[in-house]
Amino acid sequence: MTVYVIGGINQDIVATSDNHLSPGETLTGNDLNYYPGGKGANQAIAAARAGADVTMIGCTGTDAFGEGLRNYLAGSGVDVSRVVAKEGVPTGTALIVVAQGENSIIVVLGANETVGMDSIEGIEFTANDVVVAQYETPVETTLAAFKAARKAGARTLLNPSPVTTTTQELLDEVDVLVVNEHEFESIFDTPLQPVLNGDSDTPGTYAGTLVITLGSEGVLTWDGDERIMQEGRPVDPVDSTGAGDCFMGYLATALHDKQNLASAIALANLAASISVTRPGAASSIPDRKEADSA
Repeated sequence: MTVYVIGGINQDIVATSDNHLSPGETLTGNDLNYYPGGKGANQAIAAARAGADVTMIGCTGTDAFGEGLRNYLAGSGVDVSRVVAKEGVPTGTALIVVAQGENSIIVVLGANETVGMDSIEGIEFTANDVVVAQYETPVETTLAAFKAARKAGARTLLNPSPVTTTTQELLDEVDVLVVNEHEFESIFDTPLQPVLNGDSDTPGTYAGTLVITLGSEGVLTWDGDERIMQEGRPVDPVDSTGAGDCFMGYLATALHDKQNLASAIALANLAASISVTRPGAASSIPDRKEADSA
């Protein structure tokens, strides 16, 4: 029984400032920090801190960033036997500006783009597994892994971020699709507000469970004809970087533990609300004991 996470492993370089940049503008920052990150790594660490047995599938460079990130994942309880150090490419890097509790991010994918079919070769998925992916690694690899996983009866979760073209073939292999407002509108080419208001049905091109994260407003989920609304938890945000990844990792673990959908969403929503109250991405993710006592 394993949560497999296919995804990006990045070094986050975070600058804090009073305001976000406009084109052509130079601002003086307040602080600079280096954090482990990457959507895949963050989600793997979140799933491990939530209590799952987690295997990370990804690539780093052979540089110092890569070595540090592999060690951090292992120290966080993630199996890194399928994290490969690739020669001649840099470890993925994210340049992040945090201002007024919100972030702007530029990601250089680097070694993440080399996560190919060899990365999933030899994995024997089982019906008790959960397989998680995002869009920081090649979609072709995710599609192949999802097909193999579903054939074995495993559950697949997709967080299509950073958002890009999503094929119908991939959507057909996704059991749980987790999107924010921007991702929903980009993938389905339709405004979200009428769906939120109940004036429009969810897109007919996707038949699985649809989870829409709404930041401080909470989470709205459709599972067949059932509509589940989880209200946001009031907090004083410090840094929203990685909150969605925290949500995704906790959700994967809760579903892996066979929790019902409503309680799984509630736990993930709670954990994400804790993560925004502290700086960093992976470093901000609470462990299960803290989430259960909040």
